[in-house]
Amino acid sequence: MRNKFAGQFDALMKMGAPYCNHQRFRPLNAPGKPLWEFKEHDHRLYCLRKEAQNTPNVIVVILFNGWVKDKRGKTEEENREINRALGLCKEFLNEFPGGNV
Repeated sequence: MRNKFAGQFDALMKMGAPYCNHQRFRPLNAPGKPLWEFKEHDHRLYCLRKEAQNTPNVIVVILFNGWVKDKRGKTEEENREINRALGLCKEFLNEFPGGNV
């Protein structure tokens, strides 16, 4: 799995905060906000993307969950996985208000 996403993680580390690739790393639309999604073919990883405090152009990515998507387009399973990630995100933000780690 690590190798599937290695290129995206590398690009994110090199480019920092400006990195956004609508095919591979993008913010989710409502109701999935504030989550971001890493995509690699049928694999998905949901995360929270935050700019680091007092450090310009540096971001922190907190991974929540991942899954393998069917080829059928948007499904109930996708909505369930997004809701699961939102729950994990809410739990994280309760533990670390503002997302500051």
